[in-house]
Amino acid sequence: MGLDIGQALREGASRTAGRNGLLVAAVFAGIALLTTVLFQSLLIAAAESALSTFQSASPQELGLAPAEYDDAITQFETAHEQVRSNAPFAVDLSAGIAAAGLLVLAIGAEAVSIAAVRVFATDEPGTATADLITDNALLATLNGFVGKIVVWGLILVGSLFLLVPGVVLAVLFFFLRQEIAIHDKNFVQGMADSWRVTKGHRVEVFLVGAVLVIVSRFEEVTSAAIGVVSTPAGTVAAAVVGGLLGAFGTAAATRAYVQIGVDEGGDATDDAEPDEEPKDPYDAALSADDLTR
Repeated sequence: MGLDIGQALREGASRTAGRNGLLVAAVFAGIALLTTVLFQSLLIAAAESALSTFQSASPQELGLAPAEYDDAITQFETAHEQVRSNAPFAVDLSAGIAAAGLLVLAIGAEAVSIAAVRVFATDEPGTATADLITDNALLATLNGFVGKIVVWGLILVGSLFLLVPGVVLAVLFFFLRQEIAIHDKNFVQGMADSWRVTKGHRVEVFLVGAVLVIVSRFEEVTSAAIGVVSTPAGTVAAAVVGGLLGAFGTAAATRAYVQIGVDEGGDATDDAEPDEEPKDPYDAALSADDLTR
């Protein structure tokens, strides 16, 4: 089956506007806000740690003259105040706890993405069940998380060579999460099968991805526009818009994947029928003529 870009985007928007889509968007927005809190807390903790470490050392230990040492302390204090003023959502956490929290949130975001793919892949909106979402969810999440790191690493390396290889790799592995979420494959199998599934549809897949990238910029526009009035309000608005766009992107990509022709068994349907084994002309009872030859 061919890939209709318009249909994929329309179905993605329709699924996002539904009850399940809005729930996914809300969870994505919540994760984005928590990520902001932990990231800003990490920045504050790192700045305070650097300042404390520098203050605990003497000018002689640092090889600085007293005047140079005082200037350095002043610069550290100024930088610390700037970081604090630009981090209104920061809370009092150690750098280790904030970093661990960011890792947990990243894995949690992947778990939500896996669940969202399964919900958006159903034939009818609202037919998703708890069993569909939770079945093998932990293993799928870990494979999705590791696979995402591997793919983005490859894309980053490929982008160093005139950008084109990175774009090609992004297209080839566009359906990695769908392969993992819907068919419980590990990330290596998911990468291989995403490569295979996109064959014959790579231009359309590229265009779908390009539209999603362009649409995702609206989050930055919203943050900048509202941030002029209030930085915290801009951050919250960006999280809400980002949640909706994240749900839309997942839904549109999943509906594109379903369009290509993925059957319930877990493999993309091929246009060509499998070759039949040649029929043995002697696979029958012998006649009198056969015995005389």
